[in-house]
Amino acid sequence: MRKLLAGTLLVVAFFMLSGFKLDNAIVPQEEILSGGPPKDGIPAILEPKFISAAKVAFLSPGDQVIGIELGGQARAYPIRILNLHEVVNDTVDGIPIVITF
Repeated sequence: MRKLLAGTLLVVAFFMLSGFKLDNAIVPQEEILSGGPPKDGIPAILEPKFISAAKVAFLSPGDQVIGIELGGQARAYPIRILNLHEVVNDTVDGIPIVITF
């Protein structure tokens, strides 16, 4: 019971400090629990490294990617990697871009 109370207090404190309001929640506030990693708990990829598709050993032919092409430059961002990072900051043909998943 103490763990539940402590967890509830942490969640309420987080929402109060983050500006997230629960005043009109249809679920009782004491039933709302924190989940997932903390703020900044999923690091973005800030300087992605690329290898040619012919040399990739960690992907299977059926693996999905998010692909882009800008100014004749093509890039593929594997979902397998994005599952761990969710955000990639990159520059393609001199244009800063962000890939999110």
